[in-house]
Amino acid sequence: MDSAFKSRRSERSKVGIAGFYHYSSQWVPCTLYDLSLEGAGLKINQSLVKGDSLKLKFGLGDDKKVVQATVANVDGTRVGVMFVLDQPTQDFLKNIIQAYQRPSTTRRQP
Repeated sequence: MDSAFKSRRSERSKVGIAGFYHYSSQWVPCTLYDLSLEGAGLKINQSLVKGDSLKLKFGLGDDKKVVQATVANVDGTRVGVMFVLDQPTQDFLKNIIQAYQRPSTTRRQP
C-alpha cells in the first residue's frame, strides 16, 4: 500500500463531483470520487506523476473554488492528491463534505 494512504489523517467521503484540473496551461474535466480535508481522489484522462502540482476547480452548485493540490499517488486514470490548505479552503471543503454526509430528500447539485 502506498505511503500516502497510510499517512491519511482523515477518512475520505465518497462523492461524485464534476470538476476541472489545471495542468499544462489548460483546464481539463475530471471527476472527484472521494474527498477529505486533506485531499481527494480524481478520475482523469491524462497521465500525471507523483509530485506534480495542479489546481482543481470544483464545488457544489454555483459555489466553486480553485484549490492548489499536489499529486500523491497514481493508479492509471485514478489520481490521489493532497491539498495545500488555508483556512478559507478548509472551510469550503468542510461544507462540501457535510453536504455529502447529511441525509437529503432533494438531489444535490454537483
